[in-house]
Amino acid sequence: MNNPAANPRSVLIAGGDSDPNLAALVSAFAGRGLLCETLFVGSQTHPRITWNFDQNALVINGIEKSPGAVFLRYDVFTSLADHRRASAFRAHAWFTTIAGWALTQPKVRMFNRASAQSVTNKLEVLRLARELGLEIPVTTVTNDHALLSSMVAQQQLIAKPVNGGDYTRELADVMSGAPQREGSLAAPSFVQERLVPPEVRVYWIAGRTFAFQVVADALDYRTTSDCKVVPIEDDALPRQISQGLGRLMERLEMDFGAADFKTCPVTGQLRFLELNNGPMFAAFDNACEGRLTAAMVDFLSTQ
Repeated sequence: MNNPAANPRSVLIAGGDSDPNLAALVSAFAGRGLLCETLFVGSQTHPRITWNFDQNALVINGIEKSPGAVFLRYDVFTSLADHRRASAFRAHAWFTTIAGWALTQPKVRMFNRASAQSVTNKLEVLRLARELGLEIPVTTVTNDHALLSSMVAQQQLIAKPVNGGDYTRELADVMSGAPQREGSLAAPSFVQERLVPPEVRVYWIAGRTFAFQVVADALDYRTTSDCKVVPIEDDALPRQISQGLGRLMERLEMDFGAADFKTCPVTGQLRFLELNNGPMFAAFDNACEGRLTAAMVDFLSTQ
């Protein structure tokens, strides 16, 4: 691999102006003495952009840009803060524009280029993970009220949406307040055996793994601020996890993502839960003293 510090490419970092993950990546570039440009949007940030298809020119705030690499994150933070549909609409428009430009420029370096035009289906990924050697929880996908009622009476289970966007919850709690019509709940959900700590997140960055234990006294660690992230030594990650994740990333043509695992209470083995192709990383990067963003800078800045 070429030395990125000796052979840098111009990098554009784009997304929400209050996204701490982008702030961490910009800081990592600055720490290397490498320049990167930013295109941030938000409630108080309104850049101008023009993309002329005939000239293939990308003009930002009146200046033509030709970045050699792009790192883009969808701005979820503005709409979470102001709860306005207009903010979500605007974030989608900006993401579509920058992603569209980058995807049509074959020489522009970006994570997950080969898979960026497809939506990662959580059900497909879970099945693929099992086929490629990763253990997964016992799983049913259903909205059948009678079936769910019988399942919850037999064992402790959890439920979560098949398309994400909400926290993992106890199935019994979901059933206690879920409306039904003609024996059906509104939408199918994942229903899985309840796993236990330790919970592990593994980042995959261009063939390198970075593992962390997430310590939290909650079913879903995202629901609590009392959460600790502890780096796991490279040789402590079970080989079947790193190898299985590598096969999954190769099948999905991804070079950047984060996989979540939790422990089976019977076997004590880690079981794969899901793979995120645009994960948060700032807190994990802080816990490992910048190793995540260093690997990201390596990828984005190398010719």
